[in-house]
Amino acid sequence: MFMKIRALFLLAVLFSFFSCKKQTEFKGYAFYPDGYYCKLLSIGDGNESPTSNQVVVLDAVMRTQSDSVFWDTKHDATNGLYVSLRNNLLGSAKDYYLRMVEGDSVSFLIKPSVFFRAYFDTIVPEFCKNDSLVRLDVKLNQIISKSEYDAMVNNAFGEDKEEDTELLELQNIDCYLLNNYKYVKADENGIYVISKTTTTLEKVSNGKKVKIAFKGSFLDGKPVDRTEQIIEFIYGTPDQLIKGLNIVIGSLKKGETTKIIVPSRLAFGESGSSNHSIPPYTPLVYNIKIIDIK
Repeated sequence: MFMKIRALFLLAVLFSFFSCKKQTEFKGYAFYPDGYYCKLLSIGDGNESPTSNQVVVLDAVMRTQSDSVFWDTKHDATNGLYVSLRNNLLGSAKDYYLRMVEGDSVSFLIKPSVFFRAYFDTIVPEFCKNDSLVRLDVKLNQIISKSEYDAMVNNAFGEDKEEDTELLELQNIDCYLLNNYKYVKADENGIYVISKTTTTLEKVSNGKKVKIAFKGSFLDGKPVDRTEQIIEFIYGTPDQLIKGLNIVIGSLKKGETTKIIVPSRLAFGESGSSNHSIPPYTPLVYNIKIIDIK
């Protein structure tokens, strides 16, 4: 009886959904504006949906746009694909996972740039460079808690958390950019330049006395210092500023301003600041102005 009621409910929801959503050329798929198309393949017999603090364990098959399988759980992850629903990079797929129950099967069509960042935390590989979409078919096998997942990770890989912490930092930066500056990418140094003004005045160079104003903050907007800092120093002198600021200041001219995100490896690193005001693996946002060069 439960299955019949749930099936009728899902059909009603899907009918309403498809009636209201923009129709696409992909038959049976509903469109989400952040790079996803979704289609329900089959209904499971589970009773509960996951919450955003849980992890779903999936059977998964990943295909290129030409339908060539490049990853599946049968060969590449026999214990299943583990997806944390705390990951905001999942976009619309996260909302869909939160409505699924054990046994449900869903097909997603996803932009490669969104897919590879959300599921593999990497750039688009060469074999998908020319694809506009990647197909991901999943079946929800199990719902587990975050603590259960962490225990499995610790049992499998020990207590070394450094790689996970660096990955979490990158995900936090990506979430910040997704919500505020969607099209900003890291430069060759790993620094994210959000905005920059330009002048035709003198450029900063080694040996010059440079006067700058800068203010730092965390990704959540909390300031590092209460007020804007103004300092004067000889550019090129070691250990005057964190590495990320030195790199950016060296590219600026007198009167120019910029807003940047500096990853922790170019800021206070794995140890944090000496006064403990900045935790380990913390990216920082800086507003900088070159006041004078002498």
